Amino acid sequence: MLRPVATLAATLALCATTVALAAASVNGAGHAAAVARPGAADTTAAETTAADTSAHETVADATAAPVEPSASATPSQPWRLVRTTFVNRAPDTPVAEPSGVLVDTFGRVWMSDAALHGLQRFETSGAALDQTGALGSEPGQFRRPGALARVGALGVAVLDVENRRVTVYDHHLRLLGAAIDLAAPALEARVGRVSPVGLTADRGGALYVADAERDRILVFDYAGTFQRELGGFGARAGGFSGLLAVAAGAHGGLVTVERPRGRSKRAVAPDSTVGRSRVQWLDAGGRVVASVWLPAWSAGAGETGLALAVDDSGVVAIVAERSGELVVLSSDGAVVARDKGLAAPRAGAFGAAGELLVAAAGEARLLRFTLVPPAAE
Repeated sequence: MLRPVATLAATLALCATTVALAAASVNGAGHAAAVARPGAADTTAAETTAADTSAHETVADATAAPVEPSASATPSQPWRLVRTTFVNRAPDTPVAEPSGVLVDTFGRVWMSDAALHGLQRFETSGAALDQTGALGSEPGQFRRPGALARVGALGVAVLDVENRRVTVYDHHLRLLGAAIDLAAPALEARVGRVSPVGLTADRGGALYVADAERDRILVFDYAGTFQRELGGFGARAGGFSGLLAVAAGAHGGLVTVERPRGRSKRAVAPDSTVGRSRVQWLDAGGRVVASVWLPAWSAGAGETGLALAVDDSGVVAIVAERSGELVVLSSDGAVVARDKGLAAPRAGAFGAAGELLVAAAGEARLLRFTLVPPAAE
């Protein structure tokens, strides 16, 4: 049975208190850290040279010009990406369609599998640790689980896409309960139908659900109580046109990415944003702090699957499923690395050492990227 809501709320409140104290300690010691550590790359791994940094271009919104990240910090040479396999399908490691990935407080890697309707954990070495879940709608069951998010210091939230709910587990993979039921009549009466496509959580334990149905972000407190919504359909700054993913920022805000812009039949002048996605940085209240347009995806306006990851220094990684691409932005919004030829990358997550894990659904494996800035060469 699901744990009572009061118990779940108390557990998450304890997690939130723990992580708040930890965050204060980290901030006091200097929060921003380097993304990659010299010598962290596997020298035997195949290396992919990042390219196309010259394709970075900030373009004003067609209807309102948001604040843009400074272009002065764009590096003169690209970062290098070193790609290795972290988890591969094996007889003792069933992997079919990895759709979410997360690194917990203890460095263990969590992965959701949409085809197996389950949740798996791995040691830092990549060795399988344990798993849970099955197809269904009962407690502990899933229907195509997707995005994962850390809740406080000791919890992990899972977006159960087709069951339209968010369930929470503790750090021992024990089910705590359903934190959010997006199909609950009371919630639907208040906000309408929700089609969840993304999930994140801030350091205080608040949960944010990206809703593709109405291009908005729904905000819930640590106990799963609805608080407010951010955004809404619109091309103006702060609105969304095809919201696909949301991630908690490095300093308390949010980062979002939208579906690439298609060509308008009514457009008179050429539109330089066609086939490109807009990334927006929002503060806690939903106000736009900055925005930038990414280089065009190889799938153009047909790209319908994007996911975000943000590390503690503010570096952002975006993966595009149909295009098979990875783009990395520096903390000031400049494109510093790109990789192509990935097999349906569906999710990403940064580890404590700055490494990036990517769930490659098309090849049933987790990939690990080491990001090496020019200064570390």
